[in-house]
Amino acid sequence: MIFQIQIKLFAIILFLSLVSCSQKTERLFKKQYFIFGTIVDVLIWDDDENQVSTALEKVESMLNSMHNQWHAWKPGRLLEINQSLRNGESIKLSDYESAFLQETQELSKQSLNYFNPAIGELINLWGFHTDNYPITTPPPTESQIEEYLRETPTMQDLIVNGNLFSSKNTSIWLDFGGVAKGHAIDRAIEILQTHNIKNAIVNAGGDLRSIGKKGQKDWKVAIRKPNSEDVVAVIEVKGDESIFTSGNYERYKEFNGKRYAHIINPKTGYGIENIISSTVIAKNGTLADAAATALIIAEDIDRKTIIKNLGLTQVLLIEENGQCLYTKEMQKRIDLECGIIE
Repeated sequence: MIFQIQIKLFAIILFLSLVSCSQKTERLFKKQYFIFGTIVDVLIWDDDENQVSTALEKVESMLNSMHNQWHAWKPGRLLEINQSLRNGESIKLSDYESAFLQETQELSKQSLNYFNPAIGELINLWGFHTDNYPITTPPPTESQIEEYLRETPTMQDLIVNGNLFSSKNTSIWLDFGGVAKGHAIDRAIEILQTHNIKNAIVNAGGDLRSIGKKGQKDWKVAIRKPNSEDVVAVIEVKGDESIFTSGNYERYKEFNGKRYAHIINPKTGYGIENIISSTVIAKNGTLADAAATALIIAEDIDRKTIIKNLGLTQVLLIEENGQCLYTKEMQKRIDLECGIIE
C-alpha cells in the first residue's frame, strides 16, 4: 500500500514537473549593438531563451559583417566594388550583392533620383563620409560643386549583365548611407523569423521595423519634434511594419558660424534647407529608408510623383516653420493636425 502511494506521488510530481517545463513564461529580451554610427536596439518578446540567444548571435554576426564590408571609404567589399567601377572595370557580384544593387537601382529610379546612392564622391567632397560629427572643415567651393554636377552619376549608370556589373560613368562611387540602416534592419528581422521568433522590434536610432506584438500590446514608437526632445506623435506599430524618419537637424557641418545639413540634394550639390523631417511607414525598412531620404530632398512638384511611384500611403512631412503635411492614411495613425498631401 505504501509502495503504491509512493508510485502515485512520484507520478504526480513528475507530471507537475513536466507541466512546469512546458509552460515557459514569455518575457522581453534586449540586446544592443553599434553599427553605422548608430545604436541598434533589438527587443524580442519570447519564451525560449536558447532560441533567442542563437538568433541574436546570428544578428550580431550579420551587423558586424555589414559594418565592416559595406563602408564606402574603408577597406571592404564595397570599396572593392567602387574601385572597379571607378577604373571602368566589370565586377562579378554574388547573388545577394546583385539583388541589393538592383533593388536600390529601382528605388532610385522610382524616386526620380532624389535617392541616389551613386553620389559617394559628392558626399566625400562635403566631408560627410565620416562617422565623427560635427564637422568643422570648410565646405566645397562653388566651382568644385559645379565641376561635379557636370557628370553627376546615378544608379541608372550601372550596367547589369546577370551578376556582372559595370558603369558607363566612372564618376560613380556607391555610398548606401541613405538606405543602409533600413537594409540592415530588414536582414535582422529575416534572421529572427528564420529562428521562429514572431514578436520583435529592431530599432536603429528611431528608425525601426517590427513583427508581432509585445505580449498583448502593440509596439509603440514616438516621433520627435525636429531639433527637440518633444514628442509630436506616438504611433502604434501594427504587426510587420517599418517606420523611418529622415531629418536634416542632427548631422551637419559647421564652418564660420554657418550650418550645412548632411543630406545632400544630388541635383544641386548642396544640403537641403527647407523640409526638416520626413517620416514614412512602409512594408520594409529598405523601402521606408530610401523613401524618407528622397522625400526630404524632393521639390514640392516631384513629391507626389515619388509617393505614387514607390507605392506609399503613409507619409508625414514636418517643415522648417513647424507646419506639417501628411497623407490621408497617415492622418488615421497619428493625433496631429496637418495639411493633406493630395
